[in-house]
Amino acid sequence: MTAVNQTDGSGDGSGRGPGASSGAGLPGGAGEDSDDDDVDVLSPLSMSFLGVFLSIVIFLSVAGNILVCIAIYTERSLRRIGNLFLASLAIADLFVASLVMTFAGVNDLLGYWIFGAQFCDTWVAFDVMCSTASILNLCAISLDRYIHIKDPLR
Repeated sequence: MTAVNQTDGSGDGSGRGPGASSGAGLPGGAGEDSDDDDVDVLSPLSMSFLGVFLSIVIFLSVAGNILVCIAIYTERSLRRIGNLFLASLAIADLFVASLVMTFAGVNDLLGYWIFGAQFCDTWVAFDVMCSTASILNLCAISLDRYIHIKDPLR
């Protein structure tokens, strides 16, 4: 979507207002010969930052959900119905992180699917089932909290 400056009639469709620079004189701008090698040098660097970021997010997601499961399993006072819903949500999110996010991250970093057509269908099924399980767990937790607020003595 491009913005057109209609007030002064100079709407060139570029989205720049009057007096905006066209890039001439700036490094890599329209007035200077630019190297395509500069773009290639930055692309692997940005891809490696993205890979590190995605790896950290996946690791934290797996570790956090494992810690929730361990806390509920080891601490006897946490074994109540409401917390079992939280454990179920943590397991569903653990599956999302390990079965869905890892392969999605590889796909995003490479730009294409390397795992084969058969596993692509399996991965999509994992994505739909695990995400749906997570959403249904959130609904169950919400309903449980609503019941406890509506009728606290039950």
